[in-house]
Amino acid sequence: MTANSIFRRQKMKKHKEKIKIGIVIGVFSVVIIACLISIFSQMYTEYKENESFKNLAEIVTEDTTDATIEETIKKPNILKVSDFYNEVQAEQTVYCTTYYEPHSISELISMNSECFGWISISGTNINYPVMHTPSNPQKYLNKNFYGEYSYSGTPFLDARCSADSTNLIIYGHHMNNGTMFADLCNYTEYSYFSEHPTVVLETKDGTFAYSVFSVMKVKSDDDWYRFTTVGTEKSYNSRIEYAKEKSIYNTDITPVYGQLILTLSTCYGYNQDDRILVLAVRN
Repeated sequence: MTANSIFRRQKMKKHKEKIKIGIVIGVFSVVIIACLISIFSQMYTEYKENESFKNLAEIVTEDTTDATIEETIKKPNILKVSDFYNEVQAEQTVYCTTYYEPHSISELISMNSECFGWISISGTNINYPVMHTPSNPQKYLNKNFYGEYSYSGTPFLDARCSADSTNLIIYGHHMNNGTMFADLCNYTEYSYFSEHPTVVLETKDGTFAYSVFSVMKVKSDDDWYRFTTVGTEKSYNSRIEYAKEKSIYNTDITPVYGQLILTLSTCYGYNQDDRILVLAVRN
């Protein structure tokens, strides 16, 4: 074999290697571009869907700027060291005012009879209609208010619940852009709870303020999801005790028998079965 033939073979080998490298780079570039297109497409979709909810809110927001709810929050008895041999300190009653933007629930229902109401938490992104379809429990998991396909879906009330249920359970997606119920995950911090202690639920029966009393990290099959209505005081207290024990921190608020509960549920973390629950009691 001559020196020229050896040189030609080495040159062809290098040429083939360059082609292979070029193909790998090309395929990798196509995959990267496809991923970027998919990511930006999803971001744009989520943006458009959120804009749709904002537009809906503008349509049904009533023309007033000073809507408030007067709240009465009763905190449990506190035993002071100085009172150890005397009587327990009297129950504390805290009064506060919650500001919110009122929405025309009757107009919402006229637009879509499957609308249960509107939920909002001041200072957060949570400001959405709530749907209710007992015969089709997860209908709005991937549908917007108008019943069209939606990646974000629309918050919806558990199919087993009704307006007079002891515990209203509302589900919402945890979107990566911070919309829907994503802000519930911020309640893992006590400071966030302190700044956003009240949930407002508007229904055809009226507007109600709920005070957050427990924040729990649970699995999707947690026993709390089986609590919608209880008949006895013992059963009610048992549920509340469970929620207080599992709470990430102590809120100093303990519901008493007869008070209605609101549960907000969304995904939490990277495990598809992980959930965070924000529980609130009607004042």
